[in-house]
Amino acid sequence: MHRITSIVWEPRPWYNVELAKDIALVPYLLHKNHGCEVTLVTGPGEEYTYLEYLEGINFVVLEDSSIECKKEYIRKNIDNIDLFMFYGVTSHDLLMSEYLREIGAKCMKTCALDMNIEYADRLVFYKDPFFSYFDNMDLMWQSDATMTRFLNEKWDWNIECERNGYYNLVKGTSKVDYVPIADRNNTILYVGRIIEEQKRIKTLLDAFVIAADKLPDWTLKLIGPIDPGFFEYLDMFMEYHLEIADRIIVIDNISDKEELHREYEKAKIFASTSDMEGGVPNAMTEALCTGCVMAITQIESYRDCIGNDEAGLSAPIGDAKRFSDILVKLCTESDLDKMSKASYDRGQELFNLEKIAGEIYGKLCARGF
Repeated sequence: MHRITSIVWEPRPWYNVELAKDIALVPYLLHKNHGCEVTLVTGPGEEYTYLEYLEGINFVVLEDSSIECKKEYIRKNIDNIDLFMFYGVTSHDLLMSEYLREIGAKCMKTCALDMNIEYADRLVFYKDPFFSYFDNMDLMWQSDATMTRFLNEKWDWNIECERNGYYNLVKGTSKVDYVPIADRNNTILYVGRIIEEQKRIKTLLDAFVIAADKLPDWTLKLIGPIDPGFFEYLDMFMEYHLEIADRIIVIDNISDKEELHREYEKAKIFASTSDMEGGVPNAMTEALCTGCVMAITQIESYRDCIGNDEAGLSAPIGDAKRFSDILVKLCTESDLDKMSKASYDRGQELFNLEKIAGEIYGKLCARGF
């Protein structure tokens, strides 16, 4: 049996929300579908409510979240580890990779990259410690096709493309039933942090204001944790736009995965005005897998999501007018049902996390796992 360990290298514990993302779900699916023994290691943290869905994995809670405590765990258990899974390229990832080298660890190592061009260009990849980190990996993958091509042209290492995928924790499957457009509400849905930095929520709100007169029967729904600094802006925005305030619904974070899943199934359009993401965001993968038509900005991974516009439309980053144009076009599109089905099919083809985990397992086996 292959033995896999994943540790959040930063001096912090796992966050509960991470147990519902690829950082934990890929190892879990390697256990569930491919028989691997999986251990997730953390310091003492919050209540891990999502752990109930990850049946069969080992969840080790250390005395604290310090790097020293995690190193001690590695030193004691290294002979029982066949594969270490890294996620990202932080200073702590580099430090822990170097520690594995120092103690002569024989295990395989993988790294999942959620890169964007800006971050990749900041890395001095041809010098240590970055060079040694990348050179030490047996398998690396990036979570969208555009950045995978960019990194393979920029770097000497082979970077595979393995997208972020969707897995329904509650139902225990990546495949979900398709809900036809006729059974959905006239809702434009956003899911994620409600904040201006990176997510550009002001652009989305402004775009809806511009489009509102042409879309009298449509509602904008924002779901996610609200940044404390954004409350005042939201209050002022609603007061200034009283004529449409009742058509803008803001809901704090929904932690119940089945309830959140139903929100995707009830919406016709999924909207994102982000100016930067690492690969394809998790919210977009769920939107695709549930058949939402996509209205998104042109981040690096936007073509992974909408293809050649068959699953949605895109607008330049930060352009509220252009974004409002695509909202109007989509919301008045007579073939929206066709685009919705194309989105669902694209999600099942490209973002099925069980299929993705299987591909990763195959690539590991090909490398001697």
